[in-house]
Amino acid sequence: MDSSSEIPPKADDDERRDRILRSAFECREDLVTYARVLLGNYSAAEDAVQEAMLVVVAKHEQFEEGTSVLAWCRSIVRIEVLRAKQRNQRERTLAQKVLDDAVDAAFEEFQSSRTSHERELRRDALAQCVEQISDRSKRVLESRFIDELGYPQIGERLSMSIEAVRKALFRVKKQVRECVETRLKTAQ
Repeated sequence: MDSSSEIPPKADDDERRDRILRSAFECREDLVTYARVLLGNYSAAEDAVQEAMLVVVAKHEQFEEGTSVLAWCRSIVRIEVLRAKQRNQRERTLAQKVLDDAVDAAFEEFQSSRTSHERELRRDALAQCVEQISDRSKRVLESRFIDELGYPQIGERLSMSIEAVRKALFRVKKQVRECVETRLKTAQ
């Protein structure tokens, strides 16, 4: 065999490599976007894709013709993203972990105290609003919500028709609700 017959296989390999690498580098922007979604950080995504491209160059001969270069590169990027996450996890210092825990605890405490404060404001507003309603309306509310009586029993107790009980409860609940909402708005 002369030396010219050996050149084409090498040339074919070089062409194949160049074609694969060119296609891989054309996918780079999509790969960075993919890595950024997984890592949540543009700089870390760039690093992961850079590492993946080094793998693509080193292992281009493993690419199967006829399959998607983007899918192949994406699987390599996924591995690099996992490695980056593992490195990042190892690099987190104890102080960072303690700080994260402190932030979580402070946020939880803030939420709980805010909720507790809001409940207290609502309870105070409700008590003040109930004090403002008529005695008859108070008796209707007490019969329904404290004594847990049904409409017929309330009507019997207060000498009202069932329809009158229903309307009275509707009106007094609406009145109290509007009063509470107004007080809460002014308290803020």
